[in-house]
Amino acid sequence: MTDCTRTPKRTPRRFLAVPVVLAAVLAAASPAGAATHDIIIDGSFDDWAGIPVTYTDRTGDALGGTVDFGVLKVASDRERVYLFFEVGAEMNLQNDNGIVLYSDVDNDPATGLSVGGIGAEIEWRFGERTGVVRHTEPGFIVRQADVGLRQGPTVTSTAFEVSFDRRTVTEGELLMEDRTVAVLFQNESGGTRDTLPDRDETLVVELSGSSPREPCSTVLKRRDRGDIRLVTYNVLFDGLFKRHSSFRRILRAIDPDIICFQEIYEHSDKQIADRLSTMFSGTTWYVTSNGDCAIASRFPVQNRGQGEVASVVWGWVDLPDDRFDRDISLVCAHLPCCGDNEGRQEQLNAVARWHRQQRETGTFTPRWGTPFILAGDMNLVGYSEQLDSLLNGWISDEQKYGVSRAADWDDTGFADAMPYHTTCREAYTWRDDEESYAPGRLDYIVYSDSVLELRNHFVLWTPDLTAVELRNLHLEADDSAKASDHLPVVADFIMLTPPRPSE
Repeated sequence: MTDCTRTPKRTPRRFLAVPVVLAAVLAAASPAGAATHDIIIDGSFDDWAGIPVTYTDRTGDALGGTVDFGVLKVASDRERVYLFFEVGAEMNLQNDNGIVLYSDVDNDPATGLSVGGIGAEIEWRFGERTGVVRHTEPGFIVRQADVGLRQGPTVTSTAFEVSFDRRTVTEGELLMEDRTVAVLFQNESGGTRDTLPDRDETLVVELSGSSPREPCSTVLKRRDRGDIRLVTYNVLFDGLFKRHSSFRRILRAIDPDIICFQEIYEHSDKQIADRLSTMFSGTTWYVTSNGDCAIASRFPVQNRGQGEVASVVWGWVDLPDDRFDRDISLVCAHLPCCGDNEGRQEQLNAVARWHRQQRETGTFTPRWGTPFILAGDMNLVGYSEQLDSLLNGWISDEQKYGVSRAADWDDTGFADAMPYHTTCREAYTWRDDEESYAPGRLDYIVYSDSVLELRNHFVLWTPDLTAVELRNLHLEADDSAKASDHLPVVADFIMLTPPRPSE
């Protein structure tokens, strides 16, 4: 077992090594290259840096389409196959595109769908979020859960990473049992545009049969009793009150100091505080809310306003003076979902303005070096600029909200806690196997790392845990599924000495 702690912003992240074997074959060429790396689908591509390029498609051959494939990298173990690919245009992979992945999993052009010189048993249409598996004809329509699809980022990008579970069973056969498969990407928007590899080539990849690295040990405890533990949790339609037992077990296992709740619509601050006091016998909780967002804290918390934002609450968490020399400014947010890019950006503009005003004008008199934390269900499934706003304070409408400015005291952007599941194999915070959308990282904790040090951090998904771990934590295997489609995201912090003023 190993520790799955990751280091945020400015320090290169540590990655776990997983043996993989890669071989790209063009026509009758010999297999080439091998690499040993581990990939986590999190929307960040740092862990692909040491993976050799499997194929580089020619640029400028898109035949009028917006997609122009570039570099492809492939990694694998006996459980999953991972792909990184460039598309040459800013786009959303899960909507409104014609990119199709074909794979000939038995490397026999005489079986499966005849396309591009291969016989594809697997066809996955990213923009339609559906596919076909053809181990036998006429094939079987599959969704993301049927093939164990993971992909990132959830926002628009010019490059993406995806993975499929080779062990999923369709029509009585494993998805990718054979070690040698042929791979073909096509952009079929308005007719077949660009292809990877080029039309006169066949790309064959030799997959690894090696075991993945063992999962990390589950460590939910704080590193030190003085750490401040914050949780963000979308409880899905007042689930805290409708599914009391599961939430009680989860929250008691996490044992937070501060909770940023979303989707509490029909219960008052007092009802939330009373519910938590029942879950944590003998404790007092303080709650302030706006819209469906609520900040619950073991320490007193003051509501410092919402500005023009419907589902955001800004709370001032009053930490004990005998333990801490500063308080915490916390924004708890639930940004608009789905296709509402304008609504998400508007709320992010307002949040960026608040943080700038706190630094520049001393709004509500924060002392120099007051820690800022922004947490919640950000629903970042649209434009990449929204992630830039979240992390770096970018404002799209400076005439209305003022100039863009990084929020941290050292004039850098917020750090992204980037927590992973306790196994260190997954990064998603939302999952619904009945939906067509793949699991994604929608819930964030970002913070001013010039004055806060991130300690233990994780996403809790109870099906990840062993029977022994579940028993020791007084959890049940399906608590996460019962509680919500969103998972609790946890981060522990300690305060650092604030930097010297530079303004």
